[in-house]
Amino acid sequence: MKRINSLVLFLLAMVVMTTSCSDDKESSAGITNQSWTEGEVLDISTEKSVTVRFTTYGKWVASITNGATWCKLSQNSGDKGSHSFIISVNGKTTAERTATITVNADGRSSSFQVRQKPSGAAEDPTINQEVDEYLSEMYLWNDEYKTLKRNLNQGYEDFFYGNLLSMTTNTLDKKPYTGNDGKTYYNLFSYIQKLPDISQTRTIEKELEYSFGITGITPVYISSSMQDYTIYFCIQGVYPDSPASEAGLKRGAMIRLINGNKITENSINEYYYNMLLPDAAISYTLTEDVIEDGVITGQKSYPLTAKAMSVNPVIFSKVNEEYAGHRIGYLVYSGFEASFDEELFNVFKEFKAKNVTDLILDLRYNGGGHVISANLIASCVAGSSCSDKVFAQYRYNDERMKKLGNSRPKEMFLYDKYANLGTSLAAGGLGLKRLYCLVGNGTASSSELVINSLRGIDIKVTLIGETTTGKNVGMEVADMKINDDTYRVAPITFQSYNAIGFGEYEKGFTPDVQMDETNPDNEQGVFYIPKEYGTNKEPLYAKAIELITGTNPMPKTRSVTNTLSGSTRKLPALLRPGHYGMLKPAQTAE
Repeated sequence: MKRINSLVLFLLAMVVMTTSCSDDKESSAGITNQSWTEGEVLDISTEKSVTVRFTTYGKWVASITNGATWCKLSQNSGDKGSHSFIISVNGKTTAERTATITVNADGRSSSFQVRQKPSGAAEDPTINQEVDEYLSEMYLWNDEYKTLKRNLNQGYEDFFYGNLLSMTTNTLDKKPYTGNDGKTYYNLFSYIQKLPDISQTRTIEKELEYSFGITGITPVYISSSMQDYTIYFCIQGVYPDSPASEAGLKRGAMIRLINGNKITENSINEYYYNMLLPDAAISYTLTEDVIEDGVITGQKSYPLTAKAMSVNPVIFSKVNEEYAGHRIGYLVYSGFEASFDEELFNVFKEFKAKNVTDLILDLRYNGGGHVISANLIASCVAGSSCSDKVFAQYRYNDERMKKLGNSRPKEMFLYDKYANLGTSLAAGGLGLKRLYCLVGNGTASSSELVINSLRGIDIKVTLIGETTTGKNVGMEVADMKINDDTYRVAPITFQSYNAIGFGEYEKGFTPDVQMDETNPDNEQGVFYIPKEYGTNKEPLYAKAIELITGTNPMPKTRSVTNTLSGSTRKLPALLRPGHYGMLKPAQTAE
């Protein structure tokens, strides 16, 4: 009996081994774990890209097999491992169209289709009608707008952006930029946005957006010669409690590979926008070259999946308890998000509790947001001295101003009663006579409003960095419900002025101390890798400390400055909905 059992066990083992070997052979090639089924049709639109995921055991190539040029792939090849790529469309269509996507790995292939339907044809005239009425009443340059020949049957984005870009008098809204081809193009501060299902629809509540948690990216070309260069994405910072922070990604990380692929001229724009504004829960693996004293010493990889989250703009804060007789507060703030006013006010309460004598406010990457949060910061900086003083004045279009007797409405400092928190701001009122602001060319709108409003009540604001954006106009936001969809409409409707009537800063504020954080010493062909916020190795922060104390704490040796031979690249402005905004609730819209 024992011999028979042994024979049975031997035969069973052989069967298992044979099956296992067969399975191993089968799994060593081809595609597995794909997120699609063979022949599946996936819907795609200008507002909804498609992300597909799969695993291969060898090199793979993806292609659009029927030659459709209206859709594009974020990545079309790679090595073995787990992968994903995004399929997006180049524009709208008036007729349904399909494209076949084929992924081939080691001679085996799998295909599926993507389908683009006509864009919201039934809904567009309805939303266009409401948008048209709102622009006719509220747009700051509504006199020219009402002379346009408007086609309500266009797609809602074509209607909104096409009409405003065709105008000539709205120069405070329509900003020119130079493309990589040397030609002049235009961006609008005004925007329209179809809110995703994950989003709230009220302005002040916390709103969800898909995010990796990366606050900003500086594209960098590191070169050993004009012909030999590597493109990096230098991370400007990460949001707290985000996929990026949880993975350990830090400010200053030099990302060379994305999903194992180099960043190229063909992929740089796609990766840049997808990393900062993902529209779904896409996954990227970012590979950092660890650089010490100009030498690559190793690599780190960060697997990230974008998630729906409310990004907390209070990035970093600290207090230098005693610094040459000063107590210096430092706050990095990335966006005026009124839903995070409590977190913001808590920082100022800590500053006051620790008897801060000087404040460094870092607005380098802050494109703006809610006006009410700008009032909170300015009121806390000024303290009780701002009570009963004018925070800002507003100019609307001529028709609205006539109804107001051509007198600019005034908004007061909200120190005594801040409505969004239902409290006085006295617990965070610092009563400072001077503020030190770190600024850059992305500092805009409500950030500039804080600077201008404080200067309007004789508080000295010292700027360190680069010339700001120059956005002295703002939006009154209206949410419009059409069937089951909500559209957020945010056209420019007012210009802001401070208490003494100054509001002509459309060319930006020029810094008192001009300094490019990527090359603070103005050396030829040098890129400076940014350091963690609030360290003495951070040049703009160190310069602010010097202006306060008379001593620059920045180390002088080249070994700690960590420079590389390279230069930054300016990509077209990334105008996020709600950012580059001076946002107020609509006053007259339904």
